[in-house]
Amino acid sequence: MKLLVNTLFTLLFVIQIHAQVSLDTHQDVASLEQEIVFSTSDPEMGNNGFKFKTFTTGINSKYSDYGVGFFRDKFISFSARKIGALVKLDPNTKEPYTKLYCSDITYEWDLRRPALFSHILNKGENLGTISFSEKGDRIYFSKSLKDNTQTFQLYTATMNPNREGEWINITALPFNDTTYSIENPHLSKDGKTLYFSSNMPEAIGGYDIFKVAIQNDDSYGPVERIEGSVNTVLDEKFPQTSLDEKYLYFSSNGHNSIGGFDIFRSRHTALNYVATRNLGNTINSSKDEIAYIPATETIGYFTSDREGGKGGYDIYKIEEYIIDQNVTGIIRDTETQIPLANATVVLLDADGEEVAIANSEENGVYSFPVDAFLDYTILAYKEGFERNSTSFDTNTNLVSTFETNISLDAKAAEIVETKEKAFIKIDNILFDFNSDKIKDISTITLNTVIATLQQNPDIKIDIKAHTDIQGSNTYNLKLSKKRAASAMSYIIQKGISKDRLTSEGYGESQPLIDCTTCRDDQHEKNRRVEFIIVRD
Repeated sequence: MKLLVNTLFTLLFVIQIHAQVSLDTHQDVASLEQEIVFSTSDPEMGNNGFKFKTFTTGINSKYSDYGVGFFRDKFISFSARKIGALVKLDPNTKEPYTKLYCSDITYEWDLRRPALFSHILNKGENLGTISFSEKGDRIYFSKSLKDNTQTFQLYTATMNPNREGEWINITALPFNDTTYSIENPHLSKDGKTLYFSSNMPEAIGGYDIFKVAIQNDDSYGPVERIEGSVNTVLDEKFPQTSLDEKYLYFSSNGHNSIGGFDIFRSRHTALNYVATRNLGNTINSSKDEIAYIPATETIGYFTSDREGGKGGYDIYKIEEYIIDQNVTGIIRDTETQIPLANATVVLLDADGEEVAIANSEENGVYSFPVDAFLDYTILAYKEGFERNSTSFDTNTNLVSTFETNISLDAKAAEIVETKEKAFIKIDNILFDFNSDKIKDISTITLNTVIATLQQNPDIKIDIKAHTDIQGSNTYNLKLSKKRAASAMSYIIQKGISKDRLTSEGYGESQPLIDCTTCRDDQHEKNRRVEFIIVRD
């Protein structure tokens, strides 16, 4: 008989869960959802680099409703909504005690009417935020004290492996203390870190955000206030990591909030949290905005008591505008500002880790995709040039392209000594076709020769120009003499004394490769300008 009663009780509970009955909400959700726009007390803040559309969700009651997160394709909330005729009121809020609810989620991330989540958890106290392990077999939740409904403590429970939806082994966390409140648990994706807010004595303000490590044996490490730019002397609550865990979202009435609690985001680095940003006035208002919950890269939910709501606090859906972003620029020679092809360009994150690598194109252009609100460094280098880098930040979600140009200083050309000769080693000097006019790109090479001469004021050089065998001997000889003289003239114009220079052209008489039917690459090697050091 006892077994039959228990079976009937369980069946009735399951029917209650799936009936999704709310005595104070009867309209269809789809008919209630609408885009809404709220003004703020600080219009000069603007969108702050973020831009959101805000929608009502249609699940809100005339009481306070708060979004929590997700569990097995359900949206979880806690609410003071009234279920049943007889309810007990919280003496502080004058509303029914809050309970946990679950709602179906539509294809477009709209929410259906909520049903009670768990009869085991929903007892006589206020229930608050709940967080689930990745597998959904463990929960961490907050529950108020019976004699003080505004002070919460943290608990954990596991799912009965033999009965889906039944939570067992409910245990208070060992660092609970009834002299202060511990609220808003959030479990990291790997299940190794539990975040929460508390006004424990270690807080630098009213409420701070803390974390505790969960060991492999399910014991807990020391409670630590998170480091960085999150906590203030005011209140920080509702920690929530982003889907990729690169960011921590939280609510604060510090950080010069627009009014009351605003939603902020801080970037997680290896050591602490940095670059805390207000999400701007397209989501925050002069009222309280709390409990930001990301669902996708662009869809999320938050809770607010702003004007125009249905109850004390209401749950809203938001859509964020995000533009695909990239950084682009040109790698140039510092002195001539000529674009450099085939320079190696590396994109580094704020921790100095390589994000991407590429070579500059023929016009010196490089490009990388980037994420918003991050600090990056661009490092560029090329053989024959000094390395250079520059840092920039992608301080908005709404700009498609960031331009960052980099200039590289050419190194002085190398002096090479052999038994036969000493010379300045360079890339070949290029001229216009059948001309003694130096191509712009080769002025970079000549500048490296000049740097070497400046660093070695005692050396003299003999500039020797050579041609290939194409054309007549007479023409080639005359052309080579003009090219040698042209190179010498350029160097003199840059301040090197003509007393240190001589020039001569040799036409086709001294080929590097002796060939009668030469390939193009052989012709190219024979066309050259040499800078021979004159020995005393």
